Amino acid sequence: MLRDDLAADYAFAWSAARPLAWGDFQGSPPVEGSEGAKSSYTLYSAWKCRGEVFEFRVIAGFRPRQSWVKAIVLNDSTQRRTILLHEQTHFDLAEVHARRMRQAFGDLARPCAKTDAELSGLAQRLAQEEKVEQRRYDAETDHGLLVDQQAAWTRNVARRLGGS
Repeated sequence: MLRDDLAADYAFAWSAARPLAWGDFQGSPPVEGSEGAKSSYTLYSAWKCRGEVFEFRVIAGFRPRQSWVKAIVLNDSTQRRTILLHEQTHFDLAEVHARRMRQAFGDLARPCAKTDAELSGLAQRLAQEEKVEQRRYDAETDHGLLVDQQAAWTRNVARRLGGS
């Protein structure tokens, strides 16, 4: 489950052992706009029942072809480091929400008795919560430009992932 979805987007799954690198940002940046980089990621999810056995998978996937970085960022050693950290925290936050989704689906009582619409509704609600927190992260850090707020978010997300 999900292998074809990831392959169709040329995406790769989140892994603590595989941090993002600027080479992962393969899309063409827009000419206009103030953002220096943009990560494209999504929560890929699928489920199926075999009798009463419920299988659920969710993967936070990074989509390189839809992710981009501007040359001005790559040519500035400070921005190169700080903005990559900001983008990594976005991807880490997506993994936090993938884990929340795994937990929510794992906690369901008799999931195979639920309709696809009920299960889809739960997945959509949880994916929406992820999007809301991602927007709040950008707003509170001013897209990584507010150093103290960025550091606080990075620590918080690492703690939620079970790190420091």
